[in-house]
Amino acid sequence: MKFMKPAKGFTLLELLLAVALSAFVLAVSYQFFNLVKLSGRSAVENFKLQGLIPPFFYLFLRDIESANQNYGGFKVYRDLDGNLEGFEFTTENCYYFKGICTVKYWLYRGRGGKRYLFRSEYDFNSPLKAVSFPLSFKNASLELFTLSGGNWVKFNGGRVNLLKVLIEFKGEGVELPLVFKVRT
Repeated sequence: MKFMKPAKGFTLLELLLAVALSAFVLAVSYQFFNLVKLSGRSAVENFKLQGLIPPFFYLFLRDIESANQNYGGFKVYRDLDGNLEGFEFTTENCYYFKGICTVKYWLYRGRGGKRYLFRSEYDFNSPLKAVSFPLSFKNASLELFTLSGGNWVKFNGGRVNLLKVLIEFKGEGVELPLVFKVRT
């Protein structure tokens, strides 16, 4: 009797196992690469935010913490809908002028309703002498809050101890909350 040699090739069971194992490996690798892609995007957004923090923080820190409320408190300007248009205060720590000056942060409306954040400095003794420059070329919004009863509430002007400045860059999805203690 002659025995038949086994045929060379794969059985149906081996083929099904190989396909199932390949599908599992592909599914796991897809999830891994998707996670890497999402974490990369998150890192880029985080990098953008970290790039914005130092210039804004130090500028606001220098200005707001040196505000001199002996010359009056903060003046806040809002539109008819209650949106913050800008705010100003007096300081003795000016960039461009010697002595006392008024610093104003305000939103400029550009084409298409975009709003850009500006900083202006006015010489206290000669209000016609002023310097203005943009802080952001990105569509921005600005809001001020003060601490009242343990909660942050919109600030509408006057004297304040703690001030929270919230800057939002539209289209970027970035909010930058900055909290300052104002000299009293």
